[in-house]
Amino acid sequence: MMLLHRHIESPVSPPASSFVGFKRTGDFAEQAALLQGWNQDYAQLSSGRFEGYVSEMRFDGIHLFLEYTSQSMFQHGQLPEDVIAVGVPLQFGSNGLFCGSACDNHSIHIFSGKEGFEFFSPTQLLMGGISVERDSLLNSLSAEDRGVALQHIAHANLLNLDNIRTNTVRNFMAGVFEMIQLQPQLLENTQNKASLSQTIISLLTDCLIDSTTTADKLADHAITNAKCWNILAETRELVRKHADMPISVAEVCQQLSISRRTLQYCFQNLLNTTPMAYLRAERLNGVRSMLKTANSVTEAAAHWGFWHFGHFSQEYKKMFDELPSATFKRLHPIKMEFINVAKVIQP
Repeated sequence: MMLLHRHIESPVSPPASSFVGFKRTGDFAEQAALLQGWNQDYAQLSSGRFEGYVSEMRFDGIHLFLEYTSQSMFQHGQLPEDVIAVGVPLQFGSNGLFCGSACDNHSIHIFSGKEGFEFFSPTQLLMGGISVERDSLLNSLSAEDRGVALQHIAHANLLNLDNIRTNTVRNFMAGVFEMIQLQPQLLENTQNKASLSQTIISLLTDCLIDSTTTADKLADHAITNAKCWNILAETRELVRKHADMPISVAEVCQQLSISRRTLQYCFQNLLNTTPMAYLRAERLNGVRSMLKTANSVTEAAAHWGFWHFGHFSQEYKKMFDELPSATFKRLHPIKMEFINVAKVIQP
């Protein structure tokens, strides 16, 4: 979060990439027009000079943005029906009101819905937003999960999720903008964009589909251990088929024609873990393998869908008892020696 605070006080120049943009405003009417396609109008409610900005990425039908507004605002907008958009506060001056419901920094805002949305936003608000094409998200889901998602996005509303899932979205938004700010060339790579797209779709489905139901509540499914084992075996086979790219929980459910609840039950019942934790472990192993040939740790991390470098490093060290940089150095001693020499002779 330190980087985002520094970005508010003294925004840096946007990185050199055709997929990234940055605009600062001193007028709330100009601010309302920055998010193209949102059909917004703003009215300032608190007193004082307005300051705002939007930092954004657009690629392959996906829009990520950070929007900062210094004053309390009344916001009204309406998204096209073929777009699904959510937002999570990264910085919150006080509580707000979204479509008639009180919201705070733990609320996930669903902006989609044909009636539009109304938002009494607080001062000093930094909102992280994600919008995707409706069909891209729905087509990634199994039939049962698609029905659940449609209920959540039928109209603008708040999702009050547990702190873990809310923080996952918040940390992703902070991390991805930090990584792209430092290495904008990551988005010039087709595989990296595909990996980021998949990460975003997976993140949204995790918010929209309740996969945290306990094994006890799922016992009425009467899934036998043999059936659970077959589902786990089929999941492992899908992972092997995608040995060079990460696969998401949503993709597993779609490929196996099962719900996230069923997959969750099988993993909890037999392995005492979650599908997400299992797939994260597979992705970490994918990074470790790719470090043998990757040009950098960041390249391997982005390829395997890790877009918050600090959290990735912690998870990697917990899994393998060494930092990814240590693995890279051990696997590339000549390259690291060259880098160190270059630093010495640098004028």
